[in-house]
Amino acid sequence: MRKKILTIAPVMPQQSDIESIASTLSFLEVVYQIDFIDPLAINETFSVNTSNEVYYQLWQDHLKKWLANYDAFFGFSFGGVILQQCFSLFANSKKPIVLFSTPTFADNALQKKLGDVIALCKANRVNDALISLYKEVFSPNEAPLQILPENRVISAANRLIFGLQRVLDTDATAILEQTTVDHLHLIGECSALVNKENVLAPGIGDLCIVPQAGMRVLQDNPSYCKKLILERLNSET
Repeated sequence: MRKKILTIAPVMPQQSDIESIASTLSFLEVVYQIDFIDPLAINETFSVNTSNEVYYQLWQDHLKKWLANYDAFFGFSFGGVILQQCFSLFANSKKPIVLFSTPTFADNALQKKLGDVIALCKANRVNDALISLYKEVFSPNEAPLQILPENRVISAANRLIFGLQRVLDTDATAILEQTTVDHLHLIGECSALVNKENVLAPGIGDLCIVPQAGMRVLQDNPSYCKKLILERLNSET
């Protein structure tokens, strides 16, 4: 039986975008079954005004039920933010945790860039919001042009507003300073969003800056990332 990895996805305008992340992890599929969670698919009962305490307690409740069923946990950006807020659940666990481009807190630059995207969504300019967001996400590479069909615009706007605002409102500084949870965190050397200005090195764990990579570390430097990920997974005891 293959081992299982639970992967929490980043903020995405539509759930089908998970497929692009799944393709970057395909190198693990010989050994691992990889299950994906769209974190915005369970937010329908919440609003941007829901407190972090209430919101992340929900995630802790979910992860408590899933912890025994998975051998490793991955979090991409917002997914990593969620995992950081649930680190206490892993205090007595040796299961590997890998974070990808996950901010510890939102510095002024991240507040400005994501805040602009949120403002465009609220102004019903969702495709302009995506252009603005993808410019930063794909930097230093050129971003693809993605135009959403009309019937997906409202849903995409709601997803982006909720997820990006939650990222801006979450600060994991105290958690990373006090945690005893070992983990690997990969951030891009050239990232325009998540970088050394808004990421703290944990007291326990490894923060690795991926050379020649932006936010999309696995796409930009796959060989470098794959080696570190496999080492982390193979260290499982």
